[in-house]
Amino acid sequence: MFTVGGALASLGCGSAARYAQLGRKASLQVSAAFSFLGAALLGSTVSLTLLSTGRFLQGVGAGIGVVQVPLYLQEIAPPSLAGEIGILNQVAIVTGIFSAQALGTLAAAHPSSWQSVPQISAAIALCQLFIGTFWACESPGWLEGEGAHVTVAARAPSAADLRARLWGSETYETLPVTSEPARPTVPASGWRTDPHFRRGMWIVALTQMAQQFSGVNAILYYSTGILSQLMPNLARIVGLLITVVNGVMTFPPIVLISEKRLGRKRLLVGSAAGMGIFCLLLAYSLWSAHAIGCAIAILCVIACFSMGLGPVPFVILPEVIPSAYVSLGSSFGLGINWASNIVVAASFPSLRKALGALDGQTGGLVFLLFGVANLAFAACIARDYQYEGDR
Repeated sequence: MFTVGGALASLGCGSAARYAQLGRKASLQVSAAFSFLGAALLGSTVSLTLLSTGRFLQGVGAGIGVVQVPLYLQEIAPPSLAGEIGILNQVAIVTGIFSAQALGTLAAAHPSSWQSVPQISAAIALCQLFIGTFWACESPGWLEGEGAHVTVAARAPSAADLRARLWGSETYETLPVTSEPARPTVPASGWRTDPHFRRGMWIVALTQMAQQFSGVNAILYYSTGILSQLMPNLARIVGLLITVVNGVMTFPPIVLISEKRLGRKRLLVGSAAGMGIFCLLLAYSLWSAHAIGCAIAILCVIACFSMGLGPVPFVILPEVIPSAYVSLGSSFGLGINWASNIVVAASFPSLRKALGALDGQTGGLVFLLFGVANLAFAACIARDYQYEGDR
């Protein structure tokens, strides 16, 4: 139910926000409200129907947030720090997942206290709603882009005033503003014929599919089961190392994502190529029943993912879409992400079983396919990805 709510919200929140003339701030408040309601239900009931409803509402909140947060951060950040701040969002996500897993592990020792976990989530969502209402500002990028035709209060600060306040007046005067003030007056249906939008959407679709079809979720979901057949005593330890590596390796892109260093394109291509190579190594290790080789390959796949395909697709999403259509493009891109996630999660067990008839149920053929797919994604991104910061 969480995934269903997330997928529906990601697909619809861009169009809904545009129709209701909701800015980034209001959209994030709606996200926090859904998250609070869902977590509050989970933390206060044992009814299966209400628990399912709570998970659905949490999914809606997450689906809206995963679309709007990267846009908001990119639009309030100084241009020179937009990539780094976007990566920090992914660091926060990984930290949140790890914290939730830790709380869940502690709660598992006392089954009667499991509802304390969603109660903590509800408290966090309520704090987010309160802080967002009274302290967060509207996105200056939204005011100049999609919100240019929306009537705002006369006392509301302008986009220029907001940037000067967020960046500091001296920084604002010296940094270029990457908004597109001439674009927002185009009709809402203009995206159908806008070549910039179509080119940007291809990059968004390509990178979002590459993230999900890279095989990383198959490893995250089923690594313990895969390794327990080869190294039953160490499978859980490797599972813990996967979480640690996923978190630690998210930090290097904060420094490397600047176009003065590696940049977005090199991180994406290197990440996909590295995952392809180590998926092939994992396939070989599974065929040869080499437990240590499997563990090393799995950890290297996770490390490569965290360096590029994990965080960077969300960073580039608002950069490659014209500002007039950025919510629509983000909803479409995140919808592809959720749908691809569902496809991989639902099909991997049956695919592994079907291909297992050809390789003695080792699972190697599945990761051979993932390896080839990653190398193909690396080639496509290297060929098609263009970003002004690369030049």
